[in-house]
Amino acid sequence: MPHLDYALPGEALREFVSVYYLFDSPLPHFTDGERAAIAQLRFGMNGRVIMYAPDGTSTLCSGVVLHGPTTAAVRFEIEGPFRMFGLGITAAGWGALTQRNAADFLDRVVPAASLFPRIEQHLATLSALETLPQMAAAADAILAPIVAEAGTDLVRFTRLVDSWLASEVSPKVGNLHSRSNLSERQLTRRVKQLYGMPPKYLSRKYRALRAARTLIDAGPNEADFLRDAFYDQSHMIRELKLFTGTTPNRLRNGEGEIAALIDRRAALKGSISPLVAET
Repeated sequence: MPHLDYALPGEALREFVSVYYLFDSPLPHFTDGERAAIAQLRFGMNGRVIMYAPDGTSTLCSGVVLHGPTTAAVRFEIEGPFRMFGLGITAAGWGALTQRNAADFLDRVVPAASLFPRIEQHLATLSALETLPQMAAAADAILAPIVAEAGTDLVRFTRLVDSWLASEVSPKVGNLHSRSNLSERQLTRRVKQLYGMPPKYLSRKYRALRAARTLIDAGPNEADFLRDAFYDQSHMIRELKLFTGTTPNRLRNGEGEIAALIDRRAALKGSISPLVAET
């Protein structure tokens, strides 16, 4: 059966990398889905995968690929046996590692070499290692010198936006605007550059992801407060379906296999960003 393990990046990297993970599947074919997510850098060591974007277009992935932030749940088909080392790239990480506009990579999967010319050398290094802790240590060594150059303004801004997203179930864009001291146009442009989407859509995305996490963890009568975050129950169902690929009832009664494995990262709460641990 598929297996997914997580490891923490080094302390100095946790603002830029959410988690490291190692995914193995011995199956010759495996189909499932992922919720809307932040950008991902993935090192395919064996097998290949077809990723289906929210608009239905597909990309055949092998080797090292960069997944831009996603606006909705996505589907994938794995041709195995499959082995992949990956890492989640936070908004601060996107700015520090790519110096590119995240909106240009929204819902896209591209060869990582198009942004990181020497990335294939790192694939060879990681593929020669056996365990996730070894791979995490190697990735720390690769990434630390790059993110050390990140500007304080970048980090300060992403901390502001992340704090806003984590502040309530349904973050109000006006609250972010009042904290930022930027014009509405400046704020939208900067959020899109680092997160891929404007503040209002970003708020919708995290409202749905946080609601999904709450529905999974809460008892039968402990998630009633979620109704106040949506117009009505049908609105909540539509939003959860868009961003998680499933319905509230399915979330309560058993998700897909990959979603259940991904949810195990909640055990890292306190060591990783609440935006990751709570979604």
